[in-house]
Amino acid sequence: MDKKTSFEKTKIRYRRATINDVGTLVNFRIRFLNELGNHPENEETEILRNSLKQYFSESIPSNCFVGWLAECEGKIVGTSGMVVWQMPGRYGGLEEGRLGYILNMYTVPEARGKGICTRLLDELMKEARKLGLKYLQLHASEDGIGIYKKAGFTCPKQTEMTTRL
Repeated sequence: MDKKTSFEKTKIRYRRATINDVGTLVNFRIRFLNELGNHPENEETEILRNSLKQYFSESIPSNCFVGWLAECEGKIVGTSGMVVWQMPGRYGGLEEGRLGYILNMYTVPEARGKGICTRLLDELMKEARKLGLKYLQLHASEDGIGIYKKAGFTCPKQTEMTTRL
């Protein structure tokens, strides 16, 4: 796609990702992670690439992963994803223990600021409602916080913590 490409909303097509999009999802996930963490491509990247290929190949057909893509002039310019996962139930709308985790929200730099991420997030939220999910979670980059807040996301009351094993 050349720099002259116009990303007018009427030219952008949105669609649900299929098993045929595994390669695109893998490439965009790696682009996202490399950009977010300023990580160079190295031997870890190939391990990650293979792991992602297996994950998406298994998770898309089983609906454990739902992805949406934005396409302009035959090129993918944005991706999004939602992992549908199961945990022990709890009160407050999670009695069944199913919730969605939003990730892979990535728009190519030349298409940013055109509402693509907002539309992709909206499509994922529609999918979540269709699946009967009552809650969505995500980790927001600084660039995405405003988009997520406008969509109704709030900061958790309890601090989430992680550790590396």
